[in-house]
Amino acid sequence: MKTRYPTAGIRTRAAGGLALGLFILQALCLRPGWATSGQEAGLGETELEKRRKALDSWVFEPVSLENSTYVFHMDRHTSSFRLSVRRSNVGYYSSWNRKGFCSILLKNGETTPVDKVENLNASSDRIRFRAGSSSRELPPIWLEWRKIKDGNQLALAFDVPEESREQVSGLRLLDRSLWISDSDNGEILLPRGVGELHRAAETGPLEIRLDRPLAPGGETSASAYSLPVIGLSRLAGALAFCWSDPEAALTIKREAVDDEKFPGKRGIFTSADFNGHSGELTFLVPTEINMEIMETARVYANWVQGGRNLDSLRFKTSKREDLRAFIGAAMWRPSMTADARGPLASREVRYDFKQLGAVSRHWKEVLGIDRALVVPENWLATGAGEDGQLTRWNAAGECGGNSELSKAAEEIRSRGHLFGLGVDLDQLYNPPPEKTLNRSEAWGAAADVVRTTDSFNNLAAICDPQLLFINETEGLDPGRQDWGLLLASRADLLSETEKIFGLVGISHALPGDLHTVSLFDRVLQSKLAAASSPTAFPLVPAIYGHVARLGFGGTDALGPSDAAGFLCCLLYGQPPVYALPPGLYFKSPEQPAPGGGEAASSCFAREAGWTAGKKLGAHDLFIKNTYEVSTWLSRLCARNRLTSHRFLTADGSVQESFFSADLRVLVNFGKTPYKDKEARVVLPQYGFLVRHPFFLAFHALEADGLTYDSPAFFTVRSLEGKMYLRAEQVRIYQGMAPGKISLGGRVFEVDRELKTKVW
Repeated sequence: MKTRYPTAGIRTRAAGGLALGLFILQALCLRPGWATSGQEAGLGETELEKRRKALDSWVFEPVSLENSTYVFHMDRHTSSFRLSVRRSNVGYYSSWNRKGFCSILLKNGETTPVDKVENLNASSDRIRFRAGSSSRELPPIWLEWRKIKDGNQLALAFDVPEESREQVSGLRLLDRSLWISDSDNGEILLPRGVGELHRAAETGPLEIRLDRPLAPGGETSASAYSLPVIGLSRLAGALAFCWSDPEAALTIKREAVDDEKFPGKRGIFTSADFNGHSGELTFLVPTEINMEIMETARVYANWVQGGRNLDSLRFKTSKREDLRAFIGAAMWRPSMTADARGPLASREVRYDFKQLGAVSRHWKEVLGIDRALVVPENWLATGAGEDGQLTRWNAAGECGGNSELSKAAEEIRSRGHLFGLGVDLDQLYNPPPEKTLNRSEAWGAAADVVRTTDSFNNLAAICDPQLLFINETEGLDPGRQDWGLLLASRADLLSETEKIFGLVGISHALPGDLHTVSLFDRVLQSKLAAASSPTAFPLVPAIYGHVARLGFGGTDALGPSDAAGFLCCLLYGQPPVYALPPGLYFKSPEQPAPGGGEAASSCFAREAGWTAGKKLGAHDLFIKNTYEVSTWLSRLCARNRLTSHRFLTADGSVQESFFSADLRVLVNFGKTPYKDKEARVVLPQYGFLVRHPFFLAFHALEADGLTYDSPAFFTVRSLEGKMYLRAEQVRIYQGMAPGKISLGGRVFEVDRELKTKVW
């Protein structure tokens, strides 16, 4: 029996409501660039309609499964199927240009299509049959479609009896099925990195294989996936499917189709290979009026919720009062030494522990940052042990040792900031000499040490960190895993970490980790690397953005010239992680770019508005301005899930996200100003708009009827927990030189900041 991913739960809310649903449906019809019509694809409307109508006869003599959300018909002779979604009245079909939907993978290397049904047994709840083929006799293999009661799911499973296992290596459970075409505005949402959206209408071939959960080094592996789910959309009707076998392999191909029956000229085809004696896919059918492809994230979240409740980040941080500042905190993850693994004499010291406290004090007293998180990494002397026993921890003496580490942690916590520590996984156990453990063995060894020693209690006694971040090193052997050991060991270790320290972070999160993890890394790297790409799509933030912070560090941390990276954080409702030079950076600050930071990518590091005359360096200017937006946005996003994401231009330069119907984020990566008539704003390059009844922020050339000679930067925040247009107390923050803002039909003059009322 194969190990399954443990399911996890998410508390969800319906996406948007009727008004937002109709707005999204209209937007789908007007989607620019990639919405290739039948005429553009070389098919006349009459011919296209004829081909679509012919699909009605896809199944000749059906057996059926149905409930209030779908109707499933399978041909009782060939196993070809049509899965119709009731809400959208859109169908998804079995393999193109052949009968049936799957193939048998034989141990002699042959692949045999299943196109005959034998020993059919059908009821109102399930359809079970023995696989047959017109090309050869097959050993006994059983396939089953099963209706999942009280839900919008349909399961497809296979079982290879013991007498057939010497001949059968596995099944291709979907063999180029669930195809989508260019003429149907077909799209597929893949779980690589933050998520990838590919369209059938795009020119050029596409072939992607997903065959492993994200692992150390996995962010650079083209075959690693972040989540075991894929979303599909055709004719504005969405469908998702997921799997629980970590060793399943999915292949997605986009190619030209020269077939007089195909409803289009290009298509995307999906195959799913399972190597073993059993396997299962679960089809998730949308039930809401929101029919854009983001709906597949919502139905997957609901499916995960059915297995086990998954606490929100607000709940995780509510267990202790001191942890609540984690939401919206400005994060800094300094590497104390440049090479933690090298000999002590050769390690370059980048910070000492006293400097951590000094930076925290500077942020609080000079920049007015009330929420911050400091997570030093590469801080250990030679490892997490002494004399081979993991009972004591030794901070690097060059950085001040354990005593200074303890003082720094206490000082940081005293001003309401959070203090954490980063450790590598292999620093939690004694690695065997001259042997590299694989991933499952390493987690097992670390869990055993923590369970049987006082390792974590001793670390807590030194500096009482509120978060422990566990980094899976790339030195782990990527060989075949014992998935049962890996998942069980991770759950044990992460649970113990949360119990002792309060919050736990991890570099590479698997779905089951999110029960306990409050911070995980790497997933945003694909977005930061190509900010304006029309392919990067927030699948993971839509599912888990309210469950954990999506962090990043190292070379991805943001500095004064990273305006695009900041806009990425806004689009996904995540606070930035900041990069700082070694030492006390504010003692010898990096000066803003010439002309007050007029270089486009340094636009948020201008000395103007609140920062004017304070003689702050470029890093402080960037941190202050971006913090004033991101901290309040992320606090709102902790209550409002990401429900919609759109590319408003074909090249991806202008994008928007909705977090429920009330919270909109609009950004412009492109060099050409973008005008949004509905919001009454004109955004320059790296311009943005954040609009919520309680909070407004923008970087714009025009806003609410006011036109600016140079881009204005304002935030407007209600201080009373009500709409800022009606509040008695509103704080207006000025980040750039223009000092006028129009609110509620009035124009306000703002010098640095202003507390007032709008009405």
